[in-house]
Amino acid sequence: MRPSLFHSTDTSPASAGLNRLLPVMHLETGDAVLLFAETEKRFEERAVFGRAALAAERSEAVSPAAWIAGHVEAVAHDAHNRTTERPVIVEMPLVALIHPDTAAACDAAIARTRLCPQEICLEIQDAALALPAGRSAQERIEALRRCGFRVSLNATRSWQCPLSHSMRMLLDGIRVDARKIESEPDLQDRIDTAASAGMLVIAENANWRDTYFLNELGVEYGFRMRADA
Repeated sequence: MRPSLFHSTDTSPASAGLNRLLPVMHLETGDAVLLFAETEKRFEERAVFGRAALAAERSEAVSPAAWIAGHVEAVAHDAHNRTTERPVIVEMPLVALIHPDTAAACDAAIARTRLCPQEICLEIQDAALALPAGRSAQERIEALRRCGFRVSLNATRSWQCPLSHSMRMLLDGIRVDARKIESEPDLQDRIDTAASAGMLVIAENANWRDTYFLNELGVEYGFRMRADA
């Protein structure tokens, strides 16, 4: 009998409870207020050929929807046992986002834990919504939101996704690379748009000494903060 999509069969380290739960800090207070779940990636969007492609095909017996649901369940169990900060950000690859069963699979997964869907924030790459599949991706985000999950955007590498009014209503936050802010006016505009819409803006690789500058732009949170030299 084929295993049910809604029961995790993933045996990766993430499902075995080896997630790293990293703090997202409030820049002004220095308190840890959110968490970022760093897990092993198996559904990376990359091209593989020859024997590597065959090996990848054999290793990916679990569907993208079941894989991300397994991560959500494992992270939720870990967070319940180890931390109180919420929500917990979980990265979601495009292949999982656009899978038609992802929302239902994640909903079933979180129901097997002590957390509520609102305590999980699924983070997608900016490029996923800038691709031709962006419209389909937005519909999948709407399905996740109907299940109660938060959704955020990873704009650390690109920031091309159109932040339309409907998209700003769907997204809870955006993560940017602090090292690129000062030299990229378009990124500053994107931060201003997100902050004005009430989205949380998280700057990765920020220096503590830049807190005032970041706050002026609308950035309130930092991830992987760098100590002042």
